[in-house]
Amino acid sequence: MSRTSSLTLVAAILLVAFASTAAGAGEHRLGFGLHYWRTIDEIKKSYGDGIDDNGLSQLFSYQYLPKPFVKIEATVEYFPDGFGGATGSAYSPQVFLLVGRGLYGGVGAGLTRSSSFRNDWSDPYYAVRLGYELPLLPRIDLDLNANYRFDAWSELEGFNSKVLTLGAVLRLTL
Repeated sequence: MSRTSSLTLVAAILLVAFASTAAGAGEHRLGFGLHYWRTIDEIKKSYGDGIDDNGLSQLFSYQYLPKPFVKIEATVEYFPDGFGGATGSAYSPQVFLLVGRGLYGGVGAGLTRSSSFRNDWSDPYYAVRLGYELPLLPRIDLDLNANYRFDAWSELEGFNSKVLTLGAVLRLTL
């Protein structure tokens, strides 16, 4: 997939997310959480010892549920010690289209911004997520999820479990 078509996909997901929120008839959720990640060997070899093998990032997310089993999520993730080739702090805006209630799955896309990148922004990446929402209190859920991030759709054929990351998000329904 070319860079232009990748950016078009990210723009289309964002357009769907913002057009859906204008309808205003669905459920809104705010989430705060943690994401545990681990660097794959290829990145470590390319960038050397300046890259951490693993880390914990913090994230803030907003979910809009236009239908009971459809979620559109916008997330900003903060990596204090770098991520994906960044040697300094990095931010990663992401969007997801998720389907399901309780057990759910979906796809997303994102970018990473860091001053340690040549042009401040990474190339787009894609993600597949599988998760489970555990109700804790009437309007509070714990979202436990596994994510698989990749740079090209063709990488789904050669699934690498070393790229699997884990997340936990506490969500409040407004």
